[in-house]
Amino acid sequence: MASPALHLVSSVESSASGDEGYFDNLSDEELFALIKEDDRGAFRCLVERYEGKAVHTARSIVLNLETAREVAQDVFLKIYAHRERFDLKRKFSTWFYRILRNQAVDRARRQTSGTPGGAVGLVGDWDTHELGPVRSASREERKNLVVSILSSLPEKFRVVLTLRELEGLGCAEIGERVGAKSGTVRWRLHHARKLFKAHWERAHGADMGGGEL
Repeated sequence: MASPALHLVSSVESSASGDEGYFDNLSDEELFALIKEDDRGAFRCLVERYEGKAVHTARSIVLNLETAREVAQDVFLKIYAHRERFDLKRKFSTWFYRILRNQAVDRARRQTSGTPGGAVGLVGDWDTHELGPVRSASREERKNLVVSILSSLPEKFRVVLTLRELEGLGCAEIGERVGAKSGTVRWRLHHARKLFKAHWERAHGADMGGGEL
């Protein structure tokens, strides 16, 4: 099934070039130069290039897969609607991830902690990593415990920990998504793991798995 964001371009001719592969060889900034000229094919290519990354990054903030997809879709439509604002001398990914983070943070703040389905989409991913503090818990308990502890962490620590442990990203790529240097990401990861352990042990005791990711 096509991405919801692609519905905007699905019924429009891709490009005057008539060659879909043409876009693959262009940089993000070159694609956006075409997008500023209302080239829907270039926009389609940019969506396909960034959609997976956008969803994963948004999920690290909102902790919900469906909500993350909605955030990503909103951001793609927003950047298209405001495409004239982008300065082609800047790096597209920096601009894009800043808008994405702001949108996701705003959405997370509007969500209540008791929203039903808040953990949807996290269970399977966390199961595969066999998290230390919840290895002996049931699947449902595992979901609730992990999401509860993650939700209690400050955003800058929660995001890097989720991108590292859930998505398996390296520090350089995490840094690009959160707008920080690799050294800063490593520092945040170190403290995020310490915070996760401390929050876990306060809530569940040290005898329930050690509170380590």
